[in-house]
Amino acid sequence: MTQSLAVGERIGTVVAFQGTPNFSEIHAELAPSYLVRPGEMVLIEIEPGVRYSVGRVEQGTEHNPYETPDAVHTRTLLEMESTSRREDMPRRYRLIKVGLLEEVEPGTNSLREPQTIIEAGSPVFRPQVSVISPALGLLPPDKENKGLNVGNTLGANSLPVILKTNDVLSRHILIIGTTGTGKSWLRGVLAEEIHSLGIPQVGIDVHGESNDAAKELGGEVLIPGKTLTIRLSSLSEPEVLGFIPFLTELQGEIVRRAFLELKKRYVAKGTPFELSDLLTEIDAVGPMMEARASTMAAAKSRADMLRFVKVIGKGVDWPSLLKKAGYVNIDCRGLEHSELQAVAGAVSRELLTLRRNEVIPPLVLSIDEAHLFLPVSEDQPSSQVIREVIRFGRHYGLGLMLITPSPMDIDRRIVRTTNTRFIFATEPDQLEALRGIFADAPPEIIARLPKFEQGTCLLTGSRETVRHALAVRVRKRSTTHGGTTPEFVENPTKKPN
Repeated sequence: MTQSLAVGERIGTVVAFQGTPNFSEIHAELAPSYLVRPGEMVLIEIEPGVRYSVGRVEQGTEHNPYETPDAVHTRTLLEMESTSRREDMPRRYRLIKVGLLEEVEPGTNSLREPQTIIEAGSPVFRPQVSVISPALGLLPPDKENKGLNVGNTLGANSLPVILKTNDVLSRHILIIGTTGTGKSWLRGVLAEEIHSLGIPQVGIDVHGESNDAAKELGGEVLIPGKTLTIRLSSLSEPEVLGFIPFLTELQGEIVRRAFLELKKRYVAKGTPFELSDLLTEIDAVGPMMEARASTMAAAKSRADMLRFVKVIGKGVDWPSLLKKAGYVNIDCRGLEHSELQAVAGAVSRELLTLRRNEVIPPLVLSIDEAHLFLPVSEDQPSSQVIREVIRFGRHYGLGLMLITPSPMDIDRRIVRTTNTRFIFATEPDQLEALRGIFADAPPEIIARLPKFEQGTCLLTGSRETVRHALAVRVRKRSTTHGGTTPEFVENPTKKPN
């Protein structure tokens, strides 16, 4: 294979500097007028046209003896202009530090861990997509219609970031970042990509940010208590008891036993039950617990209050709805905390059960503000089923997408279980909670996370999803972005009425 087919333009030369080259990193002098960005990918020649090393730019410095403090101070006193910013000045140069990721043979699928000490004097190139994509675990542009196109890597020669659909969706996604950094925008991009591949998706949307996008993609927006209700049989025991006020200990135990009996009898067969069934079962359970008639009557009366919980009803025909709409966004604005937990838990249970029984096709479930459902300090009613989706979803074809601005408040076991992570600008105090999910991202890039530009994120994952950490600029959307922050002052010169 010729060199021209393997590499792009030459941008620098490997130098012997501070103990490098070695097996893990090199330093290179950039050619005049060439610039790179932290996280940018480069290609270093090992054998011309035969083998190259894929590297990631970690740090850069300039050497300029004309601009030392003494030189600048002297020129200032003498009122002399500096001429050292010219690119052709001798002894002025830029050095970049590059971490070595993979050794690759262009035109083949041969990849291996870095095993070569690259010779000083070797050329450094901009990489071509055909060489670099396999080394990063990405699909090439000609396979875009089979992958998830989320954007491009940073740098002058940016590379398309097209993720492998089956590996990424089945192993779950985590999106992290403070408010206004690009989380909702990325969710919209992923929604477009998932829709283009014909994969159904359901969103638990706490703020209603994806309503417009869902409609534009031919989907439907459901409002709990109005166009969406959840079946009583899809709730958990704590959720049911949490909706029933003023239960005494014995009354609560009667209702609990009756509910669990119905669960065993109906749900195992895949058959739902309703409030009338629960009231009838209380009559059967009460005598077994030697409850008096007045106690049983009080338990039934209070359990009957479930009919006034707006989110409980006949449920949703998910097979028909997903076949018709493809994208279902559940607008959860205005729900109380207990109702929000119940909706998230019930929807997750129903979708997981339907996938186990192969009643619906493989799909993606996204949950906004995930820290509300998977907190560190306590178990919420919805926590157990969401954890079950994470543990078993890959085997049943139910992918989970978790979105949170506060990783410090989410169960760290869940954070580590997701295999593809998009990390936007994050406050420094949140970085500790992310330890263990940065993969092979260098410390220099991790330290820059709090200052990442809006729409730029660090993409990390396992070897099956993203082989190496990448700094990514998320692509433009074709659907409406609903996550913008309202302006408090639209026209500062306009006086109020």
